[in-house]
Amino acid sequence: MGLDRQIPIGAAVLTARLKGPTVQFTLDSHVLRPSDTGNALLAWLDRNLTTEGATIAGYRLSEVTDLLDGLAETTWSDALRALKGRGKQQVIDLSATVDDRPLRFEQACALSQILCAQTDPSRRFADWVRAETGQIELDVEVDVLAAFRLVLRRIAATSPVARNVAGAISTQFVAWLDQAGHVATRLHITDLRSLAD
Repeated sequence: MGLDRQIPIGAAVLTARLKGPTVQFTLDSHVLRPSDTGNALLAWLDRNLTTEGATIAGYRLSEVTDLLDGLAETTWSDALRALKGRGKQQVIDLSATVDDRPLRFEQACALSQILCAQTDPSRRFADWVRAETGQIELDVEVDVLAAFRLVLRRIAATSPVARNVAGAISTQFVAWLDQAGHVATRLHITDLRSLAD
């Protein structure tokens, strides 16, 4: 039909919980199959983003919420309200510009030398239509880890105290990446090691 339209088909969540002096990380993702309704994604987001006292961080979240608003039955979604800053959660909405032009997520990652998913959108759509969601799940997990790395950099840039906090979290994050065993975490640990060389 010649339409160039984006639809939300999946998401990933990286959870960081403070347990005493330790940060515990968990990675989870959900990708819709073509026969699923958008409500299944919203329900998954509701289960994963609405913990009281949580902070939600992402890149250009207003664009994410615009896409999610296109799904049916969004009025009941606590996660959508939270992503818009109307919930009980704090929201960190990252964005970057160059010459007063907003950068896409991939551009921000490239400028920060952070790995992110590079799958061609046409291939991603073709995979999704065939219900081959493995690469899509990997992509959303790689991207949520990239977003967290961007968040850590943004926190570190705000003040000397914040730099120390971000450094402590980053050290535990790298240790978790090294031990987690997800394909996405292995890709990010390889990316970090290549930067150190």
